[in-house]
Amino acid sequence: MLKTMNINDYREDFAAWCKDCVMITDKESGARVPFALNAPQRRVAGILERQRREGRPIRLIMLKARQWGGSTLVQIYMAWMQLVRHTGWNSVICSHVKDASAIIRGMYSDLLRFYPDGMKTDGKPRDWAFAPYEKSPNINYIAARDCRVAIGSSFAPNAVRGGNYQMAHLSEVAFWGDGEQDAAEMIVRSVAGSITLAPETLVVMESTADGEDNYFHTEWERAVRGESDKEAVFVPWYEIEIYRKPLDEAGLRRLMTEMDDYERQLLKREGVTAEAVAWYHDKRREYTRHEQMMAEYPSTPDEAFLRSGGEALDPAWFF
Repeated sequence: MLKTMNINDYREDFAAWCKDCVMITDKESGARVPFALNAPQRRVAGILERQRREGRPIRLIMLKARQWGGSTLVQIYMAWMQLVRHTGWNSVICSHVKDASAIIRGMYSDLLRFYPDGMKTDGKPRDWAFAPYEKSPNINYIAARDCRVAIGSSFAPNAVRGGNYQMAHLSEVAFWGDGEQDAAEMIVRSVAGSITLAPETLVVMESTADGEDNYFHTEWERAVRGESDKEAVFVPWYEIEIYRKPLDEAGLRRLMTEMDDYERQLLKREGVTAEAVAWYHDKRREYTRHEQMMAEYPSTPDEAFLRSGGEALDPAWFF
């Protein structure tokens, strides 16, 4: 028997809403599957939810390893706020380039296309799809929830400046303003500066690292010291479930004889399994220097910042 859906069932259960109401494209098979949160997504969603339940403005700065779905999580969390918890709750997505922002918003478009009919409590079916807002190419409107979703880029922040937004997703901030601190700070303020300090307003700043000489690193350090409005969250590579290699007894013995000192130290860390180290050990063969591997797959924030810098961005890394 099909489950009867009620919007009120999901007002306090983001994870259940994801699983029951959100379809995403599986990276390996290409099939449409329910959005079941993976381990790092569950952890970060828990932080967002803790802040929300405490009645605070939701503020996060997130340093990412690649391809665990951090941008996906943030965007779908914002969609939950708009589709379930609030009406008239506007959002803005701003990345280093407009195409990346459009890709992030595209996840929202897919969500709406496959959204269950039982959750469409008001209006006609077309009211639950994106429509251009006042003919703007940068702003879409969901009539059933009276909310807007705008996109911009660090190269054209004025396209979304001055809007009435309650949420902002700032993506790949380390690469804004070509890494120049004052330029990046000005862009952030122009996009998110008008968001009030009210409960359930949201600002998430996230990025892979690009060295230490940029605005994102400065803001990360402020958050770590407790001087920022944002809570600092790092997702290391070994927390990401796809980075595992199954081991039989012979494979485990071989790993133990082939590991170097760094990998032995990894294995001593809480939460790092032999299967994760086996994956890391094999993956390192693709790189001529250990530092290159650490830049791509950092185990600590220090590794991420010290070993990164000057790399081209591949949009596939974001999600």
